[in-house]
Amino acid sequence: MTHHALWVVLLALAGCHRHDDSDGHHHGAGPEALEDLRPDETVTLYQGSLELFMEYPAFVSGSESPLVAHFTDVRDPETFHAVIRGQLTATLRFKDGSEQVFLAEKPLRDGIFKPIVKPTKAGNATLTLALTGEQVAGVVEVGEVVVYATVEAAVAAVAEEAPAGEQSVPYLKEQQWKTVYATAPAEKRALRDSVRVFGEFRTAAGRHAELSAPIGGRVEVSGPIPRLGESVKRGALILTLTPAGAAGGADRSGLELEERRARAELGLAVREQQRASDLFAAQAIAEKLFDAARVAVEVAEARQRSASAQLAAFRSVQGSQGSGRATAFELRAPLDGVVSRVSIMPGTFVAAGAPLLTVVDSSELWLVAHVPEQDVARVAEVGGAAFRVEGQEIEQVVDATARVGVSPVLDPATRTLAVVFGVANPGGGLRAGMSARVALYEAVGPDTVAVPRQAIVDDSGSPAVFLMEGGESFFKRRVQLGIREGDWVEVKTGLKPGDRVVSRGVYEVKLSTTAGAIPAHGHQH
Repeated sequence: MTHHALWVVLLALAGCHRHDDSDGHHHGAGPEALEDLRPDETVTLYQGSLELFMEYPAFVSGSESPLVAHFTDVRDPETFHAVIRGQLTATLRFKDGSEQVFLAEKPLRDGIFKPIVKPTKAGNATLTLALTGEQVAGVVEVGEVVVYATVEAAVAAVAEEAPAGEQSVPYLKEQQWKTVYATAPAEKRALRDSVRVFGEFRTAAGRHAELSAPIGGRVEVSGPIPRLGESVKRGALILTLTPAGAAGGADRSGLELEERRARAELGLAVREQQRASDLFAAQAIAEKLFDAARVAVEVAEARQRSASAQLAAFRSVQGSQGSGRATAFELRAPLDGVVSRVSIMPGTFVAAGAPLLTVVDSSELWLVAHVPEQDVARVAEVGGAAFRVEGQEIEQVVDATARVGVSPVLDPATRTLAVVFGVANPGGGLRAGMSARVALYEAVGPDTVAVPRQAIVDDSGSPAVFLMEGGESFFKRRVQLGIREGDWVEVKTGLKPGDRVVSRGVYEVKLSTTAGAIPAHGHQH
């Protein structure tokens, strides 16, 4: 009601007098009629762990003002909860230092406390609400309030109503508390634009090894055969291989070839390590790529030692055939990891070079993102990445330090560029070969207004949010979106920092739009 309209009502009430009064004086409206005109106040505040939405009649000296205080526990950003236990103390502090305290010993019902405030004097004061209890506790500073001397003074102080603007949507606290519901403020955030591509996981360099038969012979095992998916330790005995019959020239040639190949691979690995060391010193590659080169040398050294030992053992077998002695080859796990392939049948004969066991170390995998040719320029300075494995909802993030490297050439078949990140996989939830949707982030941009991604709702094909007007009323506001990063999205137009939007339960609020505009004074308790 406007200031002007209120005074029209007051004048009308004042004119309701008996015309036969002998003294001819006009008598004012009665107390009950004036009490009906006392304006209502509403407050919505977020402080600490609490949201307060409160309705109460304006404070008048000597009159009761029930505070209908709705308290919500907002500590869980996924869903807010009504405060159902506790005690509420309302304190009026006047400018002269005096205080008046009013108490609600328990909730009127879930979420609602109703202390009765009855000031004994007029003047400016500050109102503080202190909530105590085992569920949640906190102090809400409502701020400065006015205790009027009379109802007429309270009515006279009512400001002119602003012209009607956006239509608000009602969604009462009792509805909010029964559903998944939460709000969040629009805030300044430095978001990064991204290139969205497909990728897959591969075994990291130096974390894959294959155990094969150095010579033809019979497979013998002294314990259980490692099963697919079973963990093995480096150096663990897998099987023994007894040469088949007299050593033949073909077996000897194969071992000598394997030993020469192992020495050549070791030399290549050493040269690659030196090149990686020089590039790392010049800050041209990531530390992970340098580490991978070092691990490759260690693996090549192990293979060379194994090949040399097997050749020496074979020569020993040749020398022992005449005495009836035969030397068995012990084949051991080449690294810590998990068995990814096994081809061992006890008692069978295998040819030289036959694959027997493959072990992979999946504690870290490489995520290979395939960037289309037209987007290559955008990933020149990759600032990190986020990925979501197919079939999973959780998005994981890796920063720029996890980048292993960028391929210098495009794949001629797919016309894509490979960007590789090292991803820690301590729980083994990721598997080599898995596909993923990858967002490659560009450099951090300037601060923008952003809201949680869940706050955005589709409104006839346009993005919109529900902006909180008060504790139980909301505006549907169409917005223009920009950069998306993780769970946040830029809002280019329609919001300013500090605007509070519905971030959980948005579609429930949308359904309430069919109820029309919220009444001017909310609901009664």
